[in-house]
Amino acid sequence: MALPLLLRLLCSLCTLCLAARYQRKFVSIPATSVEEHWFEQKLDHFDGAERRIWKQRYFKNDALTSSEGINDGPVFLMIGGEGPANPAWMTSGAWLSYAQKLGAVCLMLEHRFYGKSHPTEDMSTSNLRYLSSRQALADLAHFQTVMTQKLGLGNRKWVAFGGSYPGSLAAWYRLKYPHLVTASIASSAPLNAVVNFSGYLEVVQQSLASYNIDCPQTVKTASETLVMMLLDKANYGKITKDFNLCERLQVESEMDSAYFLETMAGNFMDVVQYNKDNRAFEGVKGTNITIQVLCDVMLNVSLGTPYDRYAAVVRLMQQALEIKCVDASYKKFVHDMSNTTWEGPAAAAAIMSSSVLIYTVRNLILQWLWMLPSKPMRIMVAVIYRAGALPFPMAGLIHGTCLDWFEVPVWIYPLCL
Repeated sequence: MALPLLLRLLCSLCTLCLAARYQRKFVSIPATSVEEHWFEQKLDHFDGAERRIWKQRYFKNDALTSSEGINDGPVFLMIGGEGPANPAWMTSGAWLSYAQKLGAVCLMLEHRFYGKSHPTEDMSTSNLRYLSSRQALADLAHFQTVMTQKLGLGNRKWVAFGGSYPGSLAAWYRLKYPHLVTASIASSAPLNAVVNFSGYLEVVQQSLASYNIDCPQTVKTASETLVMMLLDKANYGKITKDFNLCERLQVESEMDSAYFLETMAGNFMDVVQYNKDNRAFEGVKGTNITIQVLCDVMLNVSLGTPYDRYAAVVRLMQQALEIKCVDASYKKFVHDMSNTTWEGPAAAAAIMSSSVLIYTVRNLILQWLWMLPSKPMRIMVAVIYRAGALPFPMAGLIHGTCLDWFEVPVWIYPLCL
């Protein structure tokens, strides 16, 4: 297997496999004082003939409104994203400090297809057409319109809150529905999609180097050693033991190698992305593992070679996240993604964590296309892809995952040919 090709494929898998790790980031904690509510939402906001509705979950905190009976404070709307709506946000977070000062009513709407908000009977390909940022924004508009009447919020100004993808939604909500929302707080909101975004790993490298310039170089040395070891099947038993894999490593394709390598490297990506981000109140595990902790392990020569230290980091993350073993099988990953039931492995923890399938589909295809507002532009991108103008890693990844996971819906079929 050509080393450069494998490394390029590895980089292209970053967005894909962040999905599998991301579900571990959503760990609900008890919030007994917060009651969950349900809202009758439209399935399709853009098809007048579509009459189906579904139950969308939301949370409410109106305990911070004025005690003097003056009910002219704003309404704060926390936008749900690629995971379950965590009721911890209704009792904690800086936004509640603002709400208390202004006497605001706080609402949080869960994103369709996440948590308990299931708009369709399953996650089959035909149903995934209802998963889009466009539909999510219309969900917010319909929710706001109905809740304004239901809760008597007629003259109050609405402010949208969101971070990361929900931050993008908050910004778009203000742009698309300026008559409904007065302002939006778009924290860490990505607004420019980039094909083959190598900049992500560049930030990881720079962040590790900011603590110790030798740290990323040691990681690189360990990664290169691991890549070379994958070329000899005699090493698979040792690798399985060293990294505490759930089953013996099997490498039969470039995707197998890339998926395994990215899963291991993902530990560094996770820690850098969420380094000291103050999420303890959400019940998130592993927040005590920081860049400093990882680099201290990688630079500890008493632990052995850079390869040995790399394996030690992976085992450390398993302990912090309370994971018995690492599932690094691409074949199993594809199998799980092919199960479209809400009870299947891809959505087994739909209440407690995000659906890997839904999150991955959104990141891999929907989110990648968010900057293409019109059908002609999407067709143009499809033609460019067919002409071979897109970088190999992204083109190959889209092609491979489309073929491996599901029958491709019409609206993304050209990208998967």
